[in-house]
Amino acid sequence: MFRLRLSIAPLSQVGVHRFGLQWQEEVAMSSALLWMIAALVAVGVEIVTVDLTFGLIAVGAGSAAVAAALGAPIWLQGVIGVGVALAGIAFVRPFALRHLRRSTPSTRTGVDALTGAEGRALSAVTVVDGRISLRGEIWSARLDVDVTSVPIDPGTEVLVTRIDGATALVYPIDPR
Repeated sequence: MFRLRLSIAPLSQVGVHRFGLQWQEEVAMSSALLWMIAALVAVGVEIVTVDLTFGLIAVGAGSAAVAAALGAPIWLQGVIGVGVALAGIAFVRPFALRHLRRSTPSTRTGVDALTGAEGRALSAVTVVDGRISLRGEIWSARLDVDVTSVPIDPGTEVLVTRIDGATALVYPIDPR
């Protein structure tokens, strides 16, 4: 983009020589290019951090690049870039993070995922010991005394209330 500067002062005071127009174009394009490089670096950091801060800094740098391409002075480019980035961080980022956190379900894994799972008693389950089949694995089990203390017969469907070490605490689904 060309940027023409009109001046009443003599050319010697403005610092323009016979290549003046070309020099102005190079300065405007080089600052726009630098802002775009800064934006791309910020995008790269955002991809690694996934925090939305550097993404909004990239938007600010992109805005400054547009201002530079339109011929804005360097101080205005900086004000626009910093202003857009700060406004995004202050107003857009909190809403975006809230939305992202709300839409990401917390997934239970490992033994935490076994709470509430159904299994089948392979041997009599008492307050002391027993064996159950739980999701294709054989687990040691005992009755959850907070729920019941009546022994469970083999073949009875059970529900896991919690895991204590390597032992499932269970109670019968349909007591007999």
